[in-house]
Amino acid sequence: KQNLLYYQTNYFVIFILIVVFYSAVNMTRYLTGMFIISLILGALTLRSRYGLLPAAGIGLLAGLMGHTPAVMYTFCSLSVPILLSFIHASLRTRNIKNKMNSAVETLRVVPTPMGHILECLEGNSDYFKRLASMDKSK
Repeated sequence: KQNLLYYQTNYFVIFILIVVFYSAVNMTRYLTGMFIISLILGALTLRSRYGLLPAAGIGLLAGLMGHTPAVMYTFCSLSVPILLSFIHASLRTRNIKNKMNSAVETLRVVPTPMGHILECLEGNSDYFKRLASMDKSK
């Protein structure tokens, strides 16, 4: 569970960094591509009212105006981080430590110092029971 959250956070950070890098390298091309893609997606959402013609027209017009490289640049900037995440998830091997951590989590054993502190604060520990019994004996 924690391992999954760790990897998801790393994948999100990598995604943001790569998109920022692509946009910083060629801001005009990136923004032009984003604008054209958003126009096409907007026209596709309105296809129930107007049909597929507006989206096809915007795509054709962008292609004729020479903005196809901008659209491809933007698609690459969005697909490269996703592709890297899939490649990393596919090649990542589970080592013995990960398998042990998974087993410990399923058994609900609390091996960490923070886990022991939280257990003590819940009152489930022998430490608090001993303190309570010492207090009653006085």
